[in-house]
Amino acid sequence: MASSSGDTETSEVMRDIPVLRRQLSSSSPSTPGALASFASSPLLSPSTRQQYTDPPVILDIGARGIRAGIAGLERPVCELPIGPDPRGRIKTHVLWDLDMRNTKMEDVHDILQAILRDVYYKYLLLDGKSRKVVILENPMMTLQLKKAIAFVLFNYFQSISVTYMLSPVCSMLAAGARTALVVDIGWHETTVTPIYDYKPLLSAVKSTLRAGKRLHDLVSGALKEFTEVLPSFDEVEEFIARAMYCTRIDTITSSTSQQAFAITLCGSTYYVPSSETRYSPLVQCFIQRAQDNVDDIDCFPIPDLIVSCLSGLGIDTRASMLSRIIFVGGCSNIPGLRLRILDEVRNCLVYDSSSGHSVQLQKNFRPWTIGDRSRIKSITSLGAWSGASLYISRERDYLLSGGGGGAGPRAIRRIRAETASGISHTTSSIFRILGEVERDKFLLDETYADNIFDWTVPTKYA
Repeated sequence: MASSSGDTETSEVMRDIPVLRRQLSSSSPSTPGALASFASSPLLSPSTRQQYTDPPVILDIGARGIRAGIAGLERPVCELPIGPDPRGRIKTHVLWDLDMRNTKMEDVHDILQAILRDVYYKYLLLDGKSRKVVILENPMMTLQLKKAIAFVLFNYFQSISVTYMLSPVCSMLAAGARTALVVDIGWHETTVTPIYDYKPLLSAVKSTLRAGKRLHDLVSGALKEFTEVLPSFDEVEEFIARAMYCTRIDTITSSTSQQAFAITLCGSTYYVPSSETRYSPLVQCFIQRAQDNVDDIDCFPIPDLIVSCLSGLGIDTRASMLSRIIFVGGCSNIPGLRLRILDEVRNCLVYDSSSGHSVQLQKNFRPWTIGDRSRIKSITSLGAWSGASLYISRERDYLLSGGGGGAGPRAIRRIRAETASGISHTTSSIFRILGEVERDKFLLDETYADNIFDWTVPTKYA
């Protein structure tokens, strides 16, 4: 009798299991919608549990090198320069040219594939299929180059998605500011981007061709005068990094300018008869105006470019940027260059009591004047990569903690439709990120691929 009663209880429990399963599947979850909101994030929306719990990979791709790492870290894991390697995979020092008509996209694909393979499998030790990717872009980056980067990530590394963020905004975040004027001295161009309350004023962005490539050509020509052997690309870059500095005054005593020095570059020793070679190319490249005081619109000196950018802004906007000028880019690390540029900007803007007017920069261009030189200051930034890592880690923690008021996908759609996406979730003063580019849509829909990278169409394809 005992065994028959036990069998009866067991059979009743087995009959109740399908009922319990239906109840569990139809009932709503008791936990907040944090995971659902996080899965819909424009930065970190995953398809599996492992994918949305892992932070994305951040890539800062420049013309001369790539910085890579995982979001949440203070610094990138690796910084790889672009240059010829012993295995012959890369045969150039520059990823792309300024004139994309002279650039073969197949070569760009091959270089990106070779260097990103080292990034993923040698330094990050990750499979490209398991992580999303965030790309830091310059405001002047072409749509053709954006598509090339996405093509390589989707086809060769099978990345889940790609999201683009403006590098000047990330550089400002890494400096702990809400408003700043970011001066990026890159390889092909120097870009001045005003950012007000986390919002980049893209219509006021200025650029000039006075950048690293022009400095490289000037230094190469100067070194060529002191040696019979043409200096190599690496020797010129090493000379710029180790020997060059910028003076804060235009006049140098004759005893100082005639001091000779010797320097060893890549195993070769160069004897330079005058130390003027160490600073003259910098002044000529970044500071000095053209002989007739008229520069081409693409070749303004950097101080004039900064003043021109500020002059096109409103009074209240530019007033808050004068004390928050941020210099980033490889050439900005040359000793004395930042201080010299700031001195030149002060000379252009500060009211001259002796003459009764400010310094005139170019013909038909007279800027406003200020009375206090100390108002013009610069602040230090940890760089665009660190700023992006800070933002993504904070956004990730916010969504995992159930942020967004339980709105879930509705809040994400609102963020995508607006012109900004926020570092401060309690205010509307927020900067925007470009919508997430999904792999399947990019490979199958050509119209989607052509428009998703364009900042002028934020809502149709977001």
